[in-house]
Amino acid sequence: MIYSQFQQSPFQTRFSGTRGWMAFAIGLVVITLTLIALPFVLLIGAISFVLLSLFGRIFMKRQLARFRQQQSQATQQSQFNESSESQDQAVFEETRFGSSRHQAKPHQGRTFEHDPS
Repeated sequence: MIYSQFQQSPFQTRFSGTRGWMAFAIGLVVITLTLIALPFVLLIGAISFVLLSLFGRIFMKRQLARFRQQQSQATQQSQFNESSESQDQAVFEETRFGSSRHQAKPHQGRTFEHDPS
């Protein structure tokens, strides 16, 4: 008969005997270990998340303090350089124009505002 292969279920021969019992036992062990280990995995994950958060906060606070210190040092250095350059420019402007009352207005980028005077 052509359909004789479909009269028997292929799972009866595939998972029968010792192989079937071994597959069942391995599945049962995996499920049991997963259910037992899952709370510990979640607990370890939560603890590590909290520790990393605290460490990251402390680390970022230190980095921000270093950054602000470097920024203040750079600002002081640039102010010192600008003051020495402005003294040099003042001498140059006084000798060229005769007075130091004309001062350039600070501009940012390429945006220039209209000076009505």
